[in-house]
Amino acid sequence: MIQSLFTVTENVCLAKNIWRMRLQGDTSAITAPGQFVNIQLEGHFLRRPFSICDWSESTLTVVYRTVGKGTAELAEYTPGKMIEILTGLG
Repeated sequence: MIQSLFTVTENVCLAKNIWRMRLQGDTSAITAPGQFVNIQLEGHFLRRPFSICDWSESTLTVVYRTVGKGTAELAEYTPGKMIEILTGLG
């Protein structure tokens, strides 16, 4: 497990309540799509788990649905925003 800072490069609405977020950072602990990352949201004690949709040497993509307060706040993140993420999770 690696704790890293990632930068939001894209956060777009694909359909009603469905978002795609692309992030840039250290993806060295990611080995397969479907693994999880835990994203720390500002002002929230618990991290949010997300399944990895795609990744490359320095970027990762998650697709998520806004279902509550935390994911609604995540949908407001804009490019350039820094996020603390745990990678390399099962």
